[in-house]
Amino acid sequence: MDDQPLLTETINAVHWLRLNRPDRLNAMTRAMAEGLRAQLATTAADDAIRVLVITGTGRAFSAGADKQETLQGPDATIHAKRHTPLWPVEELYAYPKPIIAALNGPAYGGGATLAMAADLRVAAASSSLTFNLVKVGLSPEFGSSFLLWRQVGYSTALEVMLTGRTVDASEAAALRLVNRVVPDERLAEVTQELAESLASLPAGAVQATKAVMRAGLESTFAEARKTELRTLAERARALLEERRA
Repeated sequence: MDDQPLLTETINAVHWLRLNRPDRLNAMTRAMAEGLRAQLATTAADDAIRVLVITGTGRAFSAGADKQETLQGPDATIHAKRHTPLWPVEELYAYPKPIIAALNGPAYGGGATLAMAADLRVAAASSSLTFNLVKVGLSPEFGSSFLLWRQVGYSTALEVMLTGRTVDASEAAALRLVNRVVPDERLAEVTQELAESLASLPAGAVQATKAVMRAGLESTFAEARKTELRTLAERARALLEERRA
């Protein structure tokens, strides 16, 4: 199993995805990205899986995109319509079920964006996040410009990105970059408990709540209200049909 780029395990309706390149700090390769895409598609359609958890093996969550693969193939040339096979952020963002990022160590660059694409984040005390592309002369990538400021506000996000500094777990909690900080040795336990608490809720209501909350990030107030009412009506009809059945 050590040579598999992605390890998977399902525990009580909670599906764990573990990035598995510990010797390279779980830097993302095309094989790993395609594995994630396949897992996202499969688990989205599997009613037995209610919550997804993404974490890393070893001492890091992810060091971002693998530099060797970034410098060759379809990722090598940067242009406005570029597809990024090294980073499945669109698929993560569109995933209908709750995703928890369990930060077992540092998350750099695209690795930090991967964590932000999750819905909730549980951080080990030794973990950290770094959005550092500005230090190499580049601007935000992989959707971080969309995700980060919606989580922490424009000014804080801009400061974090412009300085490229490392935000440790305690500051990440204060900035609301993460939801919980726990001792390193309790990360898997606490994450599993949180995931199981979500998995125990009515699946339709959980997915509908995520859908309207995400829609609200991109909507005016009036549009958000329409989405809320439409989704609420759909859930009410579903509950009525369940009672009749």
